[in-house]
Amino acid sequence: MKKSLLTISALLCCFCLTFCKHNSTGFANFAKPDLTPEAYETFDKQKINLQDPQIISKIHDLDCYFEAKVKNGFSGSVLISFKGTPIFERYYGYKNYRAGEKLTSKSTFQIASTSKTFTSGAILLLLQQKLVSLDDSIQKFFPEFPYKGITIRMLLSHRSGLPNYLNFTEKLWKDKKVFMTNNDVLQMMIRNKPKPLNSPDAHFLYNNTNFVLLALIVEKVSGMPFCDFMHQNIFTPLGMTDTWMYDPLSVRPSATKGYTGSCWREDEIIYTDGVLGDKGIYSTVRDMYKWDQALYAGKFIKPEILGMAFTPQSFEKRGNKNYGLGWRMQDQSDGTRLIYHNGWWHSYNTVFNRKISDKTSVIILSNHFSNSIYKIQQVWDILYGENVVHTAEEDESSSEITKRLNNACILPAK
Repeated sequence: MKKSLLTISALLCCFCLTFCKHNSTGFANFAKPDLTPEAYETFDKQKINLQDPQIISKIHDLDCYFEAKVKNGFSGSVLISFKGTPIFERYYGYKNYRAGEKLTSKSTFQIASTSKTFTSGAILLLLQQKLVSLDDSIQKFFPEFPYKGITIRMLLSHRSGLPNYLNFTEKLWKDKKVFMTNNDVLQMMIRNKPKPLNSPDAHFLYNNTNFVLLALIVEKVSGMPFCDFMHQNIFTPLGMTDTWMYDPLSVRPSATKGYTGSCWREDEIIYTDGVLGDKGIYSTVRDMYKWDQALYAGKFIKPEILGMAFTPQSFEKRGNKNYGLGWRMQDQSDGTRLIYHNGWWHSYNTVFNRKISDKTSVIILSNHFSNSIYKIQQVWDILYGENVVHTAEEDESSSEITKRLNNACILPAK
């Protein structure tokens, strides 16, 4: 019996280390995190009595809120943690609409731009061990990179001014049936030098190219593929066993399908789906809660390092919204700050909102596109009362995206 258990453990270990299908070259100086999920789940947080009449009332109101969304086509997973304690977890809709397969706690969603919080986390781990500096230039890692004066800090805070790869690759990437990689993006920039959008550090401009390059920097410094780094140093140590990096040629059975329109048209995978760092992570609400709790605990990324990520970096415009190092933020009238990062890619919508002053988090993963997913002010009103917390709503959705996804319903070819 003992021998069988050891064999199973060894196989599971090999699976975790080799799932990404790369050959890791190992770390030069990086010390892998020595953590188990228990190491960050026991941090000090307020105890919430789920039998408290006020909590029961909140749960009832949340049920009504999401049931109303279901009537309008909502499909997704929801986990809401109030002051550190999960009080609401529900699964609505379909993993596979055509097959009638319902969502479960194990169904995984493309979290889209919320992946940027993990790419930021990877850089912060390297920063924590003094293997990189926020002031390091891109040329330190890629000497032939033609755009000068851009630092890691500018990439993390979207202040690089670099061209957006989702735009320039439309012309430069000829065979749209072949999936592009991060290195392909880098080489196209070196060879073709597409025109930058503005000079470095001039102003904030959200741009996926920044996080594609950050993923490449992680590879360069660690000496291993980005996928392996994420699994071995973030997902596995934090017990995120249902979280994985997307590979268009090897998709896990747990993956949901993304849909758009009233007829639930399945969204197609395209050539840019091979690029990681700006997107590409699949996860569950339970695993996202583990990520959330690990950040609150301060035992994975040190508070002084994480504090830099939660510090505003752009001041060209006045207002209560800003962007730190891989995180959005919105200041509240009481002096507290919402730290969040929503996401959109294909027909997936992600909400990852965190009221860090008392460890309340709203996590929504959806696979049926709707702009209304981001409109969660009513959720905060249910949790705290009206006008106590104010949240941003549509950072990840543009009118162009909305127009494209609301086109006439076309069923996928059989």
